[in-house]
Amino acid sequence: KRMASTPSQKHLPNPRAPLAKKNPSTKRPFTSTTTPSSGTTDPLKKSAKTYIDSDVTVRVSERQRGNPLLKHFKNVPWAYAKVDADYIVGRSACVLFLSVKYHMLHPKYLLTRMGKLRSKFTVRILLVQVDRTNDEPLQDITRIAFVNGWSLICAWSSAECARYIENFKSYEMKTDNTLRKKVDRFDAEKTVTALLTCVRSVTTRDVKTLVTNFGSPKGIMQAPMDKLAICHGLGPKKVKRIHQSFRQPFRTTKKPEQTPTLATRARQSKQ
Repeated sequence: KRMASTPSQKHLPNPRAPLAKKNPSTKRPFTSTTTPSSGTTDPLKKSAKTYIDSDVTVRVSERQRGNPLLKHFKNVPWAYAKVDADYIVGRSACVLFLSVKYHMLHPKYLLTRMGKLRSKFTVRILLVQVDRTNDEPLQDITRIAFVNGWSLICAWSSAECARYIENFKSYEMKTDNTLRKKVDRFDAEKTVTALLTCVRSVTTRDVKTLVTNFGSPKGIMQAPMDKLAICHGLGPKKVKRIHQSFRQPFRTTKKPEQTPTLATRARQSKQ
């Protein structure tokens, strides 16, 4: 009785008592993002699937499996697909990959592949990796691409080829304005300075002096030599060059050859 009343053994479980069944309602909640009741999928998997199926992905043919070019794709995602071309870089744009070495071993391969893709794509690019220094195979490839209406791009490494394909895909939906050089708005002062400094020994300080004295490019062009010589800082050589630059013809005309007379012909025949 004393031992049973001690606090250390009072709450000990009875080893002969049967084990109590766990209540299923007290289970730990399901930690997965998929619930049987709602049927929703994992958002990470869904986003990954959408990312692969979107237009930003380069479609790669099974023919290119094992190509070292694929290891250099860094900026654009890619995925294998059942396509006729080697790489699909747009809705109507394809890339056909070829190495010079492979063309030397299989000269009929290029024409066969081009014939199957002729009516399926409007933009057809032939990407050639130049891994041989022979000129004849590359000339043959150039002739075949020109006759069949393919755009030829030459690269000298696998990394360069991958960079070309990435650029083709990234510029798919962009306009030609992104490739053009950005031109600033018209600046009269910069334009006149760029025009007059083309004349030998004319500096930007001389341009400011001319604009101050004559007011406009038209006044500078029509100014005579005596008025140009009055400007401060312009010597006789500068004045002559500025004056002649607006008066000499753009095209140099050759003097017509004079037909030899009868006397000169007779003299030449005697010699």
